Amino acid sequence: VETARGVMNLREIAAASSRLDALAIGAEDLAGDIGATRTSHGWEVFYARSALVTAAAAFGLQAIDTVFVDLNDLVGLRLEAEQMQQMGFMGKLAIHPRQVEVINEVFTPSAAEVAQARRLIQSFEEHQAAGDGAFELDGKMVDAPMMKAARRVLARADFESSP
Repeated sequence: VETARGVMNLREIAAASSRLDALAIGAEDLAGDIGATRTSHGWEVFYARSALVTAAAAFGLQAIDTVFVDLNDLVGLRLEAEQMQQMGFMGKLAIHPRQVEVINEVFTPSAAEVAQARRLIQSFEEHQAAGDGAFELDGKMVDAPMMKAARRVLARADFESSP
């Protein structure tokens, strides 16, 4: 999605074909289309990123973030990729081979994240079997909506480990 019209039509695009696996954003083209100047913080495309992640989730698709154009700034790439992963993106487009390792590291769950997701799911299932609703784990409240995030971590880990 690289135009204002594309952002406005995300629902229709996401629903257009059962063969669609992902939605991706092209922020450079989008910024040009809306008359924005690209900045390091990306606020000029925040709405579009948010809309794309939401549409992808609503239709069971992966959300893929835009390229990072500074080929020599791997620290900046990592920071942006981490922010987009936290926002709900499942991956990031690369425009140079040296970016691939950083992107893969950010979007592949760590062993600790996988272990925590498994622990959360196991604890939730045990509490559900006991008839409990929300419960506390490590000082944090846990309830059903958090299971989606935990299962998503495991799905990402399974995807990354598949041949």
